[in-house]
Amino acid sequence: MSITYQFKKHATLGAGIALLIVMSGCGGSADRPATYPVSGTVMYNGAPIAGASVSFWCEGASRAATGVTDPEGKFQLSMFAANDGALAGTNTITVSKMEGSAAPAVSDEELLNNPSALANMGANMTNGADAPKSAIPKKYSDRKSTSLKETVSADSENTFVLQLAD
Repeated sequence: MSITYQFKKHATLGAGIALLIVMSGCGGSADRPATYPVSGTVMYNGAPIAGASVSFWCEGASRAATGVTDPEGKFQLSMFAANDGALAGTNTITVSKMEGSAAPAVSDEELLNNPSALANMGANMTNGADAPKSAIPKKYSDRKSTSLKETVSADSENTFVLQLAD
């Protein structure tokens, strides 16, 4: 058997398997569990929080329904398609928001004229100066420690206000 024949044989087999996966896993919604629209607002110490990731984890689900808050703290959840919602049942909710500390501004000219400026930037990054920090208490970002739970229902509006506090 020639190498060309073996390559064509394996390439054809691989393409066939990939096509089957796409057709069965991504094409239709008949095998997906029902989802219900979910929206809400995230408040931290009484103020809306923008740019927070919100996840609803239904027990036994293979994935979470997720969304990101807008500047007013509002979110909509997506699980399989945009804004399709979450699974019905009790959902454990995680919320996280990371902020990076600002690195000192170094101009391109300074980097060209002062090689140690580049080394200092690298040292600051290694020392954690630019490491992202949680903008909200970390307990909300872990399914084991969060106290947030809501019940998504097939026959209700499913609009929630998530109140976070220190």
